[in-house]
Amino acid sequence: MKHKNLQILMEHGFQVPKFIVVHNSDAVDLSFSDCDTFAVRSSFDAEDSPANSFAGQFDSFLNVARKDVPAAVEKVLRSTQNENTLAYMQARGLTADTSMHVIIQEMVDAEISGILFTANPMGILNETVIVVGKGLGSAVVSDQVQTTTYYYNQDDEVYHCEQQEDAPLLEEELLEALINGAKRIREIFGCETDIEFAIRDSVVYYLQARPITTLNTQDPIILDNSNIVESYPGISLPLTQDFVRSIYHGIFYNCVLRVCNDQKLVDQMDPQLQDMTDVANWRIYYRISNWYAVLRLLPFSGKIIPIWQNMLGVGNRYVASPDSAKVSFATKFTILRRFACHLWRTPKLMKGLNKRFAASYPSYQRQVEACDNPDALLQVYADIKESILRDWDLTLINDMYTFICTALAGKRNSLQIADVKNLESMKPSLAINELVETAKHYGLHSAQYRTAAQEYIATYGDRCLNELKLETRTYRTDPALLDTVVQKRMEEASVQMHPDRQVVKFQNFFVNKAKIGISNREISRLNRSRIFGLSRAIFLKIGAYYEQLGELDAARDVFYLRMEELQGDYDRKALVAGRKQEQQQYENTPAYSRLVFAEKVINRPTSGGQGQLLNKLNTMTGIGTSAGKVTGRVLVIDQPDDQIDTTGKILVTRSTDPGWVFLLQRSIGIIAEKGSLLSHTAIISRELHKPAVVNVKDCTRLLRSGDLVELNADLGCITVIERCLTCEHI
Repeated sequence: MKHKNLQILMEHGFQVPKFIVVHNSDAVDLSFSDCDTFAVRSSFDAEDSPANSFAGQFDSFLNVARKDVPAAVEKVLRSTQNENTLAYMQARGLTADTSMHVIIQEMVDAEISGILFTANPMGILNETVIVVGKGLGSAVVSDQVQTTTYYYNQDDEVYHCEQQEDAPLLEEELLEALINGAKRIREIFGCETDIEFAIRDSVVYYLQARPITTLNTQDPIILDNSNIVESYPGISLPLTQDFVRSIYHGIFYNCVLRVCNDQKLVDQMDPQLQDMTDVANWRIYYRISNWYAVLRLLPFSGKIIPIWQNMLGVGNRYVASPDSAKVSFATKFTILRRFACHLWRTPKLMKGLNKRFAASYPSYQRQVEACDNPDALLQVYADIKESILRDWDLTLINDMYTFICTALAGKRNSLQIADVKNLESMKPSLAINELVETAKHYGLHSAQYRTAAQEYIATYGDRCLNELKLETRTYRTDPALLDTVVQKRMEEASVQMHPDRQVVKFQNFFVNKAKIGISNREISRLNRSRIFGLSRAIFLKIGAYYEQLGELDAARDVFYLRMEELQGDYDRKALVAGRKQEQQQYENTPAYSRLVFAEKVINRPTSGGQGQLLNKLNTMTGIGTSAGKVTGRVLVIDQPDDQIDTTGKILVTRSTDPGWVFLLQRSIGIIAEKGSLLSHTAIISRELHKPAVVNVKDCTRLLRSGDLVELNADLGCITVIERCLTCEHI
């Protein structure tokens, strides 16, 4: 009941206007207050319960004069007999003889009123929603005034707002008070709640609290971009979305089949395996709730999942997943035995995988070059998926091998893992340095440089920033980009790629094994870039085909299509035009790291401004992944670009991908919101001997380009020495 909820809020220190409760024929005694006006509301026994809201079914009255309160109470009591109310109760299996109470509460002459939902009632469970408007709450609820709506992501502590015309904006202190109040109310009531409030003289008064009856919080869908944001930062176009979903499905299907050796079990889990990734607001996420379902096939998954979370840098450790396939404990041990066997053989298996890829890759290159129509090209694409990706699930097992060995090596030995010679991800940077030297010696237009550039593109043409997005322009698709990068490097001072290493006389057994895993991981990542490069070439040729037919305005428009739309009868120009317009609607939507949905994934564009609740602290902490301490100016990078000058700067970013080596090598340190000991940021920073701290919550909003900071990677600590008030993010 409403009055009991109000009493609970008062007991927990919330500012609630004074009130009394009247039951049936009780006398109305207003001696509890000196106010001249009151709010008179229903408090039906079954009202605002988890099962029944009774929203709008009973009479309520605001600004009731003292003398009119008894009459208002009578009207509220009689409202149980309203025709609409009786119909509602009949539909819900309730009777009218349920007890009715009436709340008489001091009226707040509100400057601003509103509704606060601890979770978005549309089905976004980690999003707090606040709707405010001028005047009384009844006007806000009935859409009689212009409103401002705040959407606050509880994991990222970031919000965006949508403001109608002259609707009010909340001061940051009030917004923060409401958000903190929502957190406490959720804890107090143990369920998602909506709260009616009023603001007067910068004080928030809580008027009502009731459960949100429309939310199904069982088996939530959890999307998380830990680790995957390295590969797919920002918006990804539809063809990339479909491609990634298909690839992950195939790899995980094969991996579970390999480890379980049980076709029936794998088919039972296939609905989950099809959704290992998902898309929200045009951004790619892990559907991490399904990852947990896969990990729960193993015995002692409660011990394994935290290790996996540590290695992937998963910030929120809450684990919820749909029920895994029902397997016996004996079956789980069989799975564990097979899994352990594959783990033991991982180095040999990865060596074989890399060898097979090197043998087949040139053949597929020739096939792609020879085809010129969609049917033939898509057949080549299917063949690549069937042959190359058939065993690509071994890379997942190698990741687990590396994670486990790194964990067993211990934190004390983590820096020894950096000593990986001939790291594959470094070779493109070394090669481009040689290319720069060739350009300096012979000139950009010389035959020597052109030959060297062609050789570079043939070997590393797919390695670049955002290389796993099909729509990315690579050196292979746009060779002029390479000339631009080389020209810029010619104007800069040479950078030592391999600082002197400390000689380690003895290395932990698991350190050596982790280094083998890391080396194989980086080889497979470069090969993965080449697979994506082949796929990109296939889709661009399909786009060129439809451009010639007049079905697309440009070949690159193909990336706005879905996989099934690459063949068949479609109005492709119309599809592309609609999606380009849709894309613009999501450009300003915050890149949330985590989204939790009740029953289905919801895509919602953002039309208003964005903001963050500022943390006043000047010290941040994270995971130190590469030793060292350095002081310097910050450069915050939202969208990476080869042309950004990072010389002498401490880079601050959400995450990095393999193509960031060119930027990292000129920096003096790295700070990242995402990452773990085995993230790309960690591996490359250790290889370059650059101090790095990852998993630093909100660093891209708490730091601004130009801030002077001390980066202490030994302690995993960042301290702001001097704030810059004029510089923005890049």
